[in-house]
Amino acid sequence: MVLVAAAAALATAATACGATTKPGGSGSACDSPGFTSNTVKIGYLYPDTGPFAQALLATRSGFIARVEQQNAAGGVHGRKIITATGDDQGDNGTNLQAARQLVDVGQVFGIVEGTVAASGGADFLRQRDVPVVGLPAESIWADHRYPNMFAHAYVYAGADAGSVDTFGQFVKAQGGTKVAVIGTDVSAASNQLDGEIVDSLRAVGVEISTQTFIYNAVHTDPIALGRQLMAAGVDTAVGSLSAQDFSHIMMGAKTAGANIRIYLSASGYDHSVLAQDGRQLAGLYTWLNYLPFEANTPADQAFFKAMSDYAPELQPPDQELALIEYILTDMFITGLERAPACPTRADFISTMRNLTGYTADGLLPGAVDFKNWGRLSLCYTFVRVNDAGNGYDIVKDPAGKPEWCGNAIR
Repeated sequence: MVLVAAAAALATAATACGATTKPGGSGSACDSPGFTSNTVKIGYLYPDTGPFAQALLATRSGFIARVEQQNAAGGVHGRKIITATGDDQGDNGTNLQAARQLVDVGQVFGIVEGTVAASGGADFLRQRDVPVVGLPAESIWADHRYPNMFAHAYVYAGADAGSVDTFGQFVKAQGGTKVAVIGTDVSAASNQLDGEIVDSLRAVGVEISTQTFIYNAVHTDPIALGRQLMAAGVDTAVGSLSAQDFSHIMMGAKTAGANIRIYLSASGYDHSVLAQDGRQLAGLYTWLNYLPFEANTPADQAFFKAMSDYAPELQPPDQELALIEYILTDMFITGLERAPACPTRADFISTMRNLTGYTADGLLPGAVDFKNWGRLSLCYTFVRVNDAGNGYDIVKDPAGKPEWCGNAIR
């Protein structure tokens, strides 16, 4: 993930859709870009080509499924949602070019992004007051200089936002007493998340080993790392590493004889990974900022039906990025529904920033407040790779709920 610090101060932007809001729904004229009497046009920006194309391919299916699901239900204020697509190739410079094309040529009202390069066009979109929702894969989504950018959750908290004690509560409830935080020498962003986890653990009194543990997939000997963990006397290992990395760490610790009872990874909910490394990952815990497919809620069933009806090309449909993009698209549609029938872009942004209690109809473990953005979520779902290594079990909180909700740490 590419983290880019924003350089420009918040500009006073005049919206391209006029200063007034006209009443009315379908059949009424609107001054706003992207609106006609019976349609509203939104853009979709993602890497259709380039090095991230395959990894993010599922996002487009989630976007299409939610848009067409809404159209089948009558659209928004009687208007059909139509779309225009841009390819940013996962590159910041290309993201800016594609954003300009969608806004200036495509005349879209706003943009849904499924990319890790949204920071490229962020300044342009802010200056034009264009509303954007997208994957929170970069720190810019939590930056308060960009009030037009919306995410359903944050991987990295904004400046001075603090952490939450939810992760610490979970580790403590599983019996963790002394923790090794395994970092990386590859990604500074991952180490930022590790710092937030450390704050969470300390907040509930869990001991953190003072030793430094680093894993690099190219250079680290997993067995040597396992010996280091054994010598440190830790019973828990956590880190913002990939599931594949943790499979090697778990193997090395087992071979070295380290008595690690709890492995907690920031990334591990992926059925395709289980097909490759499932047996080695048995027992791995990970957390999600949405309810997993195993919950099988009515909202999950609605998602699967939308995928079957409108995006059958994605197989299997139970892919994390498809669901997340479905949620993000639902956020944009919710903003259109809550805003006036003929909103200016400023109307839409104001409506979204004042929206509280958002749960994506039950797909999220806790309600989102878009007014105070950039803070880590208080609520998560934790899952564990089952003993057979071929599926996930939801780990319920002490009250028997699938969501673990903690407290903010200031």
